[in-house]
Amino acid sequence: MSSIFVIQNQDGHYLSKQQEWVDGRDRRILFRTAHRDEAVNIVFEHSSKDIYLRAQPLLCDMDDSGQPTVEAGPEILKPLAENQELLTAENEQHADDDVQSLPDDEISP
Repeated sequence: MSSIFVIQNQDGHYLSKQQEWVDGRDRRILFRTAHRDEAVNIVFEHSSKDIYLRAQPLLCDMDDSGQPTVEAGPEILKPLAENQELLTAENEQHADDDVQSLPDDEISP
């Protein structure tokens, strides 16, 4: 078996080929390279854009189909802003439902 490098951050997530952090369940989309110096350069580039990022190249074996053998990290949660937008839209829908359920004489102009 040969070895390759993937990049893992402090949360246990992996860098994808699209330069996004993923949980690693789909190993086909993970960024990989055979060269440690290339992996270090990618870590440096991402760390310069995000000062809170703590990433490292991770040496791992490949399975028979050429995919890295990594343990899936924790599920990635949506950012708070996206969740807030969903909650706002849901609350507006419930408010509309409440108004529609009131009798006409209880609705004030």
